[in-house]
Amino acid sequence: MIRAAATTGMFVALLSCGDRTRVAPSLPRSPFFTADSLRDEGRFLKAHPLYRQLRDSFALVHDTANLWPAQLWWAYTLVRTNRTDSAGVALNTAMQLAGNDPGRQGWTRWVRCARFSRTGQADSAIAECRSALQLAATSGNHELEGRIHHQLGTVHSRLGHYRIAVDEAERTLAIQQRHQHSPQLLIGTFNSLGIEYAAVGRLSEAEGMYQAGLQMADSLNSVWNRAILKSNLAYLRQSTGKLPDALRLMTESLHEAAQLPDTQSMVYAHNSLAEFYLSAGNRSQARDHLQQSNSMNRRVSAIFRVIAMLDLGLLETADSNLHLAEPALKTAMALADTAGFGLQRAVSRGALSRLAVKRGNATAALRWADAAVAIADSLDAPDAQIDALEARAAALEAARRSDASDSYLKGIDLLESWRGRLALGDLRMGVAEPRWSIYEGAIRTLLGRGRQAEALMVAERARARLLLEVMADRDASRPAASPLEGIRQRLRVRFEERAAVSGPEEQASLDRELQQLTDSLTRLEAMETGRYPAPAAIKALQADLLAPGRALLHFFWGDRDVYGWWVTRDTIHASRLGSTDSLAALVEFLRGSIERPGRDSGWQVPALGAFGRLITPLEPGPASEILVVADGPLSHIPIEVLIPARGELPWGATTRFIHGPSATVLLTLLKAPKMPGWNRTMLALGTSSARATRTSGRLERGPDTPPPLTHAGPEARAIRNLFRAEGADLLVGNGATARKWLELDPSRYRYLHFAAHARVSDRRPEETYLVLNESILDLAAIRRLRLHADLVTLSACETALGRRVRGEGVIGLSHAFLAAGARATLVTLWRIADRPAADFMQSFYTELHAGVPPAQALLVVRRRWIMAGGAQGHPSRWAPFVLVGGGSE
Repeated sequence: MIRAAATTGMFVALLSCGDRTRVAPSLPRSPFFTADSLRDEGRFLKAHPLYRQLRDSFALVHDTANLWPAQLWWAYTLVRTNRTDSAGVALNTAMQLAGNDPGRQGWTRWVRCARFSRTGQADSAIAECRSALQLAATSGNHELEGRIHHQLGTVHSRLGHYRIAVDEAERTLAIQQRHQHSPQLLIGTFNSLGIEYAAVGRLSEAEGMYQAGLQMADSLNSVWNRAILKSNLAYLRQSTGKLPDALRLMTESLHEAAQLPDTQSMVYAHNSLAEFYLSAGNRSQARDHLQQSNSMNRRVSAIFRVIAMLDLGLLETADSNLHLAEPALKTAMALADTAGFGLQRAVSRGALSRLAVKRGNATAALRWADAAVAIADSLDAPDAQIDALEARAAALEAARRSDASDSYLKGIDLLESWRGRLALGDLRMGVAEPRWSIYEGAIRTLLGRGRQAEALMVAERARARLLLEVMADRDASRPAASPLEGIRQRLRVRFEERAAVSGPEEQASLDRELQQLTDSLTRLEAMETGRYPAPAAIKALQADLLAPGRALLHFFWGDRDVYGWWVTRDTIHASRLGSTDSLAALVEFLRGSIERPGRDSGWQVPALGAFGRLITPLEPGPASEILVVADGPLSHIPIEVLIPARGELPWGATTRFIHGPSATVLLTLLKAPKMPGWNRTMLALGTSSARATRTSGRLERGPDTPPPLTHAGPEARAIRNLFRAEGADLLVGNGATARKWLELDPSRYRYLHFAAHARVSDRRPEETYLVLNESILDLAAIRRLRLHADLVTLSACETALGRRVRGEGVIGLSHAFLAAGARATLVTLWRIADRPAADFMQSFYTELHAGVPPAQALLVVRRRWIMAGGAQGHPSRWAPFVLVGGGSE
């Protein structure tokens, strides 16, 4: 959800005040020690009475040296517990006690700045901080200087001045590191830098800051800082499509904030969870968290009240309580306008625009949207700009304006320019997922105007861009000594190494190197055009990919509707196929009927119905080979099983099929130069290993371990024997380990075959791997390979599955092998039985060895099994095997 990261995650630059008095063990403990410790831990409610007692006791004995700091920190805890009126009075007293001392005056003005920031008085806050900076320079107090820059960054962030906020946060970190300030202060600065980097689209750097802060907070057991950092990291994960991780972090944040208890952090966590559940469509859970937030948010900073009111307006809009949504959104807007909270000013107007669309008032919708765009443009925050552009596009669409699609496309352009600036790694992969509606809006409006080819190009723009980039970097036609390619490769390796190390010194060293590499990459990319691979133009796809007799079947699974295209060299047909809800039910029922073994014909009725819903509206013509770009739940069923008409054979018995993450990927694989480096033809591996629980890089038997594969070894042996004369190697039994497979140098082989168990996770790609003997081959290890194989076959269960990421496809074993350089993979969509799988594979390789291309070999074997009837003719036996990538030649 765009609004989540844009409204809350950017604005929790809470200060970590590490001014604790340090004394030698032989000296008496400072009277401030306990109060300062509680303050550093975020326990402001408990620190507050202790500072008040200190202030009163020092006043009784006329201890003026200690009276001022006691008064100052008492006032500070009033600010942090949102008793801002009382804090104002207390700060006036602190300023009197400061006298003419520039250092004391500077500290007092810094707390005043924090108070004004909390009450939304940005101009007064900036004026106080600037005065405090002059006093800090006069007194030479570097800790105060760092705190003031930190606070200035927070103020500018809330105003939406993100570039200035980034500069202030980076200046803070430089001061603190140069003068070795306390870890508590560094944690707060890491958090602030994460917020500001995320605001300007530097998501990978934001992730690094949050992780560095969390590591330091863990070492100090700082519950308060952990709660804040986890909430902000959760927003980052949500904005890049990692929803399970986001929910886990938000829940942990709430639990840790409740331990303190810290009202503001709890309100923040409840607001975060409300937005998460709202974006996931669970409105009852969202309402529950908002109610808990509103029950305590009178005692928190104004920004959180604005956020809660915005969330309430969005929730009421989603629940169609439009009469309740409008006052909530207008209240949030008024509060944001008064306080100068830039991002919320834009978001509230965008939300009011969408509300007007729901009410059918296109004129009001466009007025609100134009205002949102103007404010967002002044902020230079990509997420806010994309959100506002989408709101304007929806308003234009409601007004039936022909330029609605242009506004959607402008938002997509901005999204992609932002994505192109992200450092390499998983962050790029999911950045389109929470913003899928903008692609769907462009497709919907383009099709509405009959612009079918342009709508297809939007669908292509949304697909497999990270994979395309990796493939481009591996293209043998590029200069091997390209500095850009070298830096990208080093970044990938260092990212993987960073995830594997746990020692603080190793992590710090790698973090420094990652930052240097990222800076170098940014500089070089700025001088290079076309750095972010674009999808192929429709004319190129038709001319170079769609030979006579070949058609492209392309799907887009949106938030509301599903769209499809049937494309040949000379024609394009497109259609809205139905709502996502109805088609999801159809796909689920079909999958259930085809993956269960049996002799009945119950699967044929849903297969016939699915053809009528998914294919017939696209007006398909005759084709001997079909390239399929599936999407959403369609990625989990084989199109081959569909039946064109009553009494006919399944489509897969008459037609070749090749699947791909995108049409552009398929074209790239088709045009990739053949590698002359093969000196062996086949490397076949077969293992009966059934170990499936990962422990320290090895595998141990668990209670749900599947039985050993008795036919995997014979399957691999039979396939090796077919290719023995051409040069084939075999790993079976105890020799079928990852280490021995790698030692054979898989880049030398034309064909790589695995007959083994596999573990596939639809949530965590790192938990997807092939199970070899006493070892595994996981996605990270596969991506590091430099393969030249024409085909990699994964004869194991569910190897076509994995984490489904909007904007990239299924992230699993097939994706990893294509990224490693393979031209095609043969994978499975569901669990396969040991003996039938071995029989199918031996038949397939017999055809392949005879010179039949992979897609045609699959067709031959499929048809043979279908015609055999009985158990062998049921789709559970022949339909799970799909070819992904090249393979028709």
